Amino acid sequence: MRSKVWPRVLIAAVFTAFAAHAVHAQGYPTKPITLIVPFPAGSTTDLVGRILQDELAKAVGQTVVIDNRGGAGGSVGTEAVARSAPDGYTLLMGTIGTHSINPAVYAKVNYDPIRDFEPVIQFGTAPNVLVVHPDLPIKSVSDLIAYIKANPGKVNYGSSGNGTSNHLSGAMFVARNGLKATHVPYRGGAQAITDLLRGEIQFMFYHYLPLLPHIKEGKLRAIANTNATRIEALPDVPVMKEAGMDDFVVSAWFGVWAPAKTPKEVVGKLNDTILKIISSPQVKKSLLAQGIDPVAGSPEDLLKLNQSELARWSKAVEQAGARLSN
Repeated sequence: MRSKVWPRVLIAAVFTAFAAHAVHAQGYPTKPITLIVPFPAGSTTDLVGRILQDELAKAVGQTVVIDNRGGAGGSVGTEAVARSAPDGYTLLMGTIGTHSINPAVYAKVNYDPIRDFEPVIQFGTAPNVLVVHPDLPIKSVSDLIAYIKANPGKVNYGSSGNGTSNHLSGAMFVARNGLKATHVPYRGGAQAITDLLRGEIQFMFYHYLPLLPHIKEGKLRAIANTNATRIEALPDVPVMKEAGMDDFVVSAWFGVWAPAKTPKEVVGKLNDTILKIISSPQVKKSLLAQGIDPVAGSPEDLLKLNQSELARWSKAVEQAGARLSN
Protein backbone atom coordinates (compact mmCIF):
# COMPACT_ATOMS: atom_id res chain seq x y z
CA MET A 1 0.00 0.00 0.00
CA ARG A 2 2.74 2.41 0.92
CA SER A 3 4.51 1.91 -2.39
CA LYS A 4 1.42 3.31 -4.15
CA VAL A 5 0.63 6.14 -1.72
CA TRP A 6 4.08 7.68 -1.25
CA PRO A 7 4.81 8.25 -4.96
CA ARG A 8 1.45 10.04 -5.26
CA VAL A 9 2.32 12.22 -2.27
CA LEU A 10 5.72 13.04 -3.73
CA ILE A 11 4.27 13.82 -7.15
CA ALA A 12 1.64 16.07 -5.56
CA ALA A 13 4.34 17.89 -3.58
CA VAL A 14 6.41 18.47 -6.74
CA PHE A 15 3.43 19.83 -8.66
CA THR A 16 2.50 22.05 -5.70
CA ALA A 17 6.04 23.48 -5.65
CA PHE A 18 6.00 24.15 -9.40
CA ALA A 19 2.55 25.74 -9.12
CA ALA A 20 3.72 27.98 -6.29
CA HIS A 21 6.69 29.13 -8.35
CA ALA A 22 4.48 29.77 -11.38
CA VAL A 23 2.00 31.81 -9.34
CA HIS A 24 4.87 33.71 -7.71
CA ALA A 25 6.31 34.57 -11.13
CA GLN A 26 2.90 35.49 -12.58
CA GLY A 27 2.20 38.01 -9.84
CA TYR A 28 5.78 39.22 -9.50
CA PRO A 29 6.49 41.93 -8.56
CA THR A 30 3.81 42.98 -6.10
CA LYS A 31 5.99 45.31 -4.00
CA PRO A 32 9.08 47.55 -4.38
CA ILE A 33 12.36 46.02 -5.58
CA THR A 34 15.70 46.95 -4.01
CA LEU A 35 18.67 47.18 -6.36
CA ILE A 36 21.86 47.08 -4.32
CA VAL A 37 24.75 48.94 -5.93
CA PRO A 38 27.92 47.89 -4.06
CA PHE A 39 29.74 51.15 -4.77
CA PRO A 40 29.23 54.79 -3.73
CA ALA A 41 26.75 57.17 -5.34
CA GLY A 42 28.30 58.82 -8.40
CA SER A 43 30.43 55.81 -9.35
CA THR A 44 30.12 54.33 -12.83
CA THR A 45 28.29 51.31 -11.39
CA ASP A 46 25.87 53.66 -9.63
CA LEU A 47 25.18 55.55 -12.87
CA VAL A 48 24.47 52.27 -14.66
CA GLY A 49 22.25 51.15 -11.79
CA ARG A 50 20.20 54.33 -11.94
CA ILE A 51 19.58 53.88 -15.65
CA LEU A 52 18.20 50.41 -14.89
CA GLN A 53 16.28 51.70 -11.86
CA ASP A 54 14.19 54.17 -13.85
CA GLU A 55 13.40 51.84 -16.72
CA LEU A 56 12.73 48.74 -14.59
CA ALA A 57 10.32 50.67 -12.40
CA LYS A 58 8.34 51.75 -15.47
CA ALA A 59 8.39 48.26 -16.96
CA VAL A 60 7.12 46.38 -13.88
CA GLY A 61 4.92 49.09 -12.37
CA GLN A 62 6.68 49.05 -9.01
CA THR A 63 9.15 51.31 -7.23
CA VAL A 64 12.81 50.31 -7.62
CA VAL A 65 15.00 51.57 -4.80
CA ILE A 66 18.78 52.03 -5.16
CA ASP A 67 20.71 50.99 -2.06
CA ASN A 68 24.39 52.07 -2.26
CA ARG A 69 26.46 49.77 -0.04
CA GLY A 70 30.12 50.39 -0.78
CA GLY A 71 33.13 48.82 0.86
CA ALA A 72 35.86 46.23 0.24
CA GLY A 73 35.83 46.68 -3.53
CA GLY A 74 32.10 46.01 -3.71
CA SER A 75 32.17 42.92 -1.48
CA VAL A 76 30.02 44.45 1.29
CA GLY A 77 26.97 45.09 -0.89
CA THR A 78 27.46 41.88 -2.84
CA GLU A 79 27.45 39.81 0.34
CA ALA A 80 24.25 41.55 1.43
CA VAL A 81 22.50 40.32 -1.72
CA ALA A 82 23.88 36.81 -1.28
CA ARG A 83 22.29 36.73 2.20
CA SER A 84 18.94 38.19 1.08
CA ALA A 85 15.69 36.31 0.63
CA PRO A 86 15.59 34.58 -2.78
CA ASP A 87 12.30 36.13 -3.84
CA GLY A 88 13.32 38.55 -6.58
CA TYR A 89 12.89 41.65 -4.43
CA THR A 90 16.62 42.20 -3.77
CA LEU A 91 18.87 42.39 -6.82
CA LEU A 92 22.53 43.25 -7.35
CA MET A 93 24.15 45.50 -9.94
CA GLY A 94 27.42 43.57 -9.86
CA THR A 95 30.65 44.03 -11.77
CA ILE A 96 33.79 42.36 -13.01
CA GLY A 97 35.19 43.27 -9.59
CA THR A 98 32.50 41.77 -7.39
CA HIS A 99 32.18 38.54 -9.36
CA SER A 100 35.59 37.86 -10.90
CA ILE A 101 38.37 39.92 -9.33
CA ASN A 102 37.50 40.11 -5.62
CA PRO A 103 37.53 36.33 -5.05
CA ALA A 104 41.04 36.27 -6.52
CA VAL A 105 42.35 39.43 -4.83
CA TYR A 106 41.03 39.15 -1.27
CA ALA A 107 42.16 36.42 1.10
CA LYS A 108 38.57 36.05 2.29
CA VAL A 109 35.35 36.96 0.53
CA ASN A 110 32.16 36.05 2.38
CA TYR A 111 30.25 34.91 -0.68
CA ASP A 112 30.73 32.56 -3.61
CA PRO A 113 30.19 34.42 -6.91
CA ILE A 114 28.74 31.31 -8.55
CA ARG A 115 27.08 29.29 -5.80
CA ASP A 116 25.41 32.19 -3.94
CA PHE A 117 23.75 33.88 -6.93
CA GLU A 118 21.35 33.40 -9.81
CA PRO A 119 22.69 35.26 -12.87
CA VAL A 120 20.03 37.39 -14.54
CA ILE A 121 21.67 39.34 -17.37
CA GLN A 122 24.82 41.14 -18.42
CA PHE A 123 24.22 44.87 -18.78
CA GLY A 124 27.26 46.40 -20.48
CA THR A 125 31.03 46.74 -20.82
CA ALA A 126 33.48 49.64 -20.49
CA PRO A 127 37.20 49.88 -21.33
CA ASN A 128 39.80 51.59 -19.16
CA VAL A 129 42.18 54.28 -20.40
CA LEU A 130 45.78 54.75 -19.24
CA VAL A 131 46.35 58.42 -18.37
CA VAL A 132 49.33 60.34 -17.02
CA HIS A 133 49.87 63.82 -15.62
CA PRO A 134 50.77 66.10 -18.58
CA ASP A 135 53.74 67.69 -16.80
CA LEU A 136 55.61 64.39 -17.04
CA PRO A 137 57.77 63.71 -20.13
CA ILE A 138 55.51 60.80 -21.14
CA LYS A 139 53.66 60.53 -24.43
CA SER A 140 53.54 56.75 -24.90
CA VAL A 141 53.47 53.47 -22.99
CA SER A 142 57.17 52.97 -23.69
CA ASP A 143 57.87 56.46 -22.28
CA LEU A 144 55.97 55.55 -19.09
CA ILE A 145 57.90 52.30 -18.69
CA ALA A 146 61.21 54.12 -19.17
CA TYR A 147 60.18 56.86 -16.71
CA ILE A 148 59.25 54.38 -13.97
CA LYS A 149 62.49 52.44 -14.51
CA ALA A 150 64.43 55.69 -14.16
CA ASN A 151 62.55 56.51 -10.94
CA PRO A 152 62.14 53.17 -9.14
CA GLY A 153 59.86 53.36 -6.11
CA LYS A 154 59.10 57.05 -6.69
CA VAL A 155 56.11 56.67 -9.01
CA ASN A 156 52.56 56.18 -7.71
CA TYR A 157 49.50 54.94 -9.57
CA GLY A 158 45.96 55.32 -8.35
CA SER A 159 42.74 53.33 -8.56
CA SER A 160 39.14 53.57 -7.39
CA GLY A 161 39.85 50.86 -4.82
CA ASN A 162 41.52 47.53 -4.20
CA GLY A 163 40.21 44.76 -6.41
CA THR A 164 38.77 47.00 -9.12
CA SER A 165 39.58 46.41 -12.78
CA ASN A 166 41.57 49.66 -12.85
CA HIS A 167 43.65 48.50 -9.87
CA LEU A 168 44.37 45.16 -11.53
CA SER A 169 45.16 46.86 -14.84
CA GLY A 170 47.83 48.92 -13.05
CA ALA A 171 49.16 45.93 -11.11
CA MET A 172 49.46 43.83 -14.27
CA PHE A 173 51.16 46.68 -16.11
CA VAL A 174 53.76 47.06 -13.34
CA ALA A 175 54.33 43.32 -12.93
CA ARG A 176 54.63 42.48 -16.63
CA ASN A 177 57.22 45.19 -17.18
CA GLY A 178 59.23 44.45 -14.03
CA LEU A 179 58.58 47.91 -12.62
CA LYS A 180 58.62 49.34 -9.08
CA ALA A 181 55.62 51.60 -8.53
CA THR A 182 53.28 52.10 -5.58
CA HIS A 183 49.55 51.48 -5.78
CA VAL A 184 47.38 54.10 -4.03
CA PRO A 185 43.77 52.89 -3.61
CA TYR A 186 41.05 55.53 -3.20
CA ARG A 187 37.45 55.36 -2.04
CA GLY A 188 36.17 55.91 -5.55
CA GLY A 189 37.44 57.13 -8.89
CA ALA A 190 36.64 60.82 -8.34
CA GLN A 191 39.19 61.13 -5.54
CA ALA A 192 41.84 59.36 -7.60
CA ILE A 193 41.25 61.66 -10.58
CA THR A 194 41.52 64.72 -8.32
CA ASP A 195 44.91 63.59 -7.01
CA LEU A 196 46.11 62.75 -10.52
CA LEU A 197 45.18 66.26 -11.66
CA ARG A 198 47.17 67.64 -8.71
CA GLY A 199 50.17 65.50 -9.61
CA GLU A 200 50.07 63.58 -6.33
CA ILE A 201 49.89 60.35 -8.30
CA GLN A 202 51.52 59.99 -11.70
CA PHE A 203 49.32 57.61 -13.68
CA MET A 204 46.21 55.46 -13.51
CA PHE A 205 43.93 53.21 -15.53
CA TYR A 206 40.29 54.25 -15.34
CA HIS A 207 37.00 54.28 -17.20
CA TYR A 208 37.43 56.86 -19.95
CA LEU A 209 34.24 58.93 -19.66
CA PRO A 210 35.05 60.77 -16.38
CA LEU A 211 38.55 61.39 -17.76
CA LEU A 212 37.42 62.69 -21.14
CA PRO A 213 36.88 66.39 -20.22
CA HIS A 214 40.31 66.54 -18.55
CA ILE A 215 41.93 64.86 -21.56
CA LYS A 216 40.24 67.29 -23.97
CA GLU A 217 41.40 70.27 -21.88
CA GLY A 218 44.98 68.97 -21.76
CA LYS A 219 44.90 68.48 -17.99
CA LEU A 220 45.56 64.75 -18.42
CA ARG A 221 47.26 62.83 -21.23
CA ALA A 222 45.79 59.55 -22.50
CA ILE A 223 48.46 57.20 -23.85
CA ALA A 224 46.57 53.92 -24.35
CA ASN A 225 43.25 52.18 -23.82
CA THR A 226 42.58 48.63 -22.68
CA ASN A 227 39.82 47.87 -25.17
CA ALA A 228 40.27 45.43 -28.06
CA THR A 229 39.71 48.32 -30.50
CA ARG A 230 40.17 52.09 -30.41
CA ILE A 231 37.49 54.17 -28.69
CA GLU A 232 35.40 56.43 -30.90
CA ALA A 233 35.70 59.30 -28.39
CA LEU A 234 39.53 58.99 -28.41
CA PRO A 235 40.39 57.84 -31.94
CA ASP A 236 44.07 58.85 -31.69
CA VAL A 237 44.73 56.85 -28.52
CA PRO A 238 46.14 53.38 -29.33
CA VAL A 239 45.06 50.13 -27.73
CA MET A 240 47.63 48.41 -25.51
CA LYS A 241 48.62 45.96 -28.26
CA GLU A 242 49.39 48.85 -30.62
CA ALA A 243 51.38 50.40 -27.79
CA GLY A 244 53.57 47.30 -27.53
CA MET A 245 51.75 45.17 -24.93
CA ASP A 246 50.09 42.02 -26.26
CA ASP A 247 47.25 40.28 -24.41
CA PHE A 248 46.30 43.32 -22.37
CA VAL A 249 42.57 43.68 -22.97
CA VAL A 250 40.62 44.67 -19.86
CA SER A 251 37.00 45.69 -20.19
CA ALA A 252 35.03 46.32 -17.04
CA TRP A 253 31.59 44.73 -17.22
CA PHE A 254 28.32 44.98 -15.34
CA GLY A 255 25.55 42.50 -14.68
CA VAL A 256 22.42 41.85 -12.65
CA TRP A 257 22.21 38.99 -10.17
CA ALA A 258 19.60 37.67 -7.73
CA PRO A 259 20.27 35.55 -4.63
CA ALA A 260 20.70 31.81 -5.17
CA LYS A 261 17.46 29.79 -5.24
CA THR A 262 15.42 32.67 -6.62
CA PRO A 263 12.70 30.91 -8.64
CA LYS A 264 13.72 30.31 -12.25
CA GLU A 265 10.43 31.80 -13.41
CA VAL A 266 11.23 35.07 -11.62
CA VAL A 267 14.77 35.11 -13.04
CA GLY A 268 13.32 34.47 -16.50
CA LYS A 269 10.81 37.31 -16.13
CA LEU A 270 13.56 39.67 -15.01
CA ASN A 271 15.77 38.62 -17.91
CA ASP A 272 12.97 39.18 -20.45
CA THR A 273 12.12 42.57 -18.96
CA ILE A 274 15.70 43.86 -18.72
CA LEU A 275 16.54 42.51 -22.19
CA LYS A 276 13.79 44.71 -23.61
CA ILE A 277 15.08 47.65 -21.55
CA ILE A 278 18.65 47.26 -22.85
CA SER A 279 17.38 46.90 -26.42
CA SER A 280 15.42 50.16 -26.35
CA PRO A 281 17.01 53.06 -28.29
CA GLN A 282 16.62 55.40 -25.29
CA VAL A 283 18.56 53.13 -22.91
CA LYS A 284 21.23 52.37 -25.50
CA LYS A 285 21.71 56.11 -25.91
CA SER A 286 21.87 56.63 -22.12
CA LEU A 287 24.43 53.86 -21.65
CA LEU A 288 26.61 55.06 -24.52
CA ALA A 289 26.48 58.57 -23.03
CA GLN A 290 28.06 57.08 -19.90
CA GLY A 291 30.74 55.30 -21.94
CA ILE A 292 29.06 51.91 -21.53
CA ASP A 293 28.60 49.57 -24.48
CA PRO A 294 25.19 47.88 -24.05
CA VAL A 295 25.34 44.08 -23.79
CA ALA A 296 22.52 41.64 -23.17
CA GLY A 297 21.93 37.89 -23.34
CA SER A 298 20.63 35.01 -21.26
CA PRO A 299 21.35 34.07 -17.63
CA GLU A 300 23.50 31.25 -19.03
CA ASP A 301 25.56 33.77 -21.01
CA LEU A 302 26.32 35.73 -17.83
CA LEU A 303 27.21 32.52 -15.99
CA LYS A 304 29.68 31.50 -18.72
CA LEU A 305 31.25 34.97 -18.69
CA ASN A 306 31.53 34.85 -14.90
CA GLN A 307 33.20 31.42 -14.93
CA SER A 308 35.72 32.31 -17.63
CA GLU A 309 36.58 35.65 -15.99
CA LEU A 310 37.08 34.00 -12.59
CA ALA A 311 39.70 31.71 -14.12
CA ARG A 312 41.33 34.55 -16.02
CA TRP A 313 41.63 36.91 -13.05
CA SER A 314 42.80 34.23 -10.66
CA LYS A 315 45.78 33.71 -12.94
CA ALA A 316 46.31 37.45 -13.52
CA VAL A 317 46.27 38.27 -9.80
CA GLU A 318 48.79 35.53 -9.10
CA GLN A 319 51.10 36.79 -11.86
CA ALA A 320 50.80 40.39 -10.65
CA GLY A 321 51.28 39.49 -7.00
CA ALA A 322 48.20 41.56 -6.21
CA ARG A 323 46.56 39.33 -3.60
CA LEU A 324 45.49 41.27 -0.51
CA SER A 325 44.79 40.46 3.11
CA ASN A 326 41.30 41.57 4.14
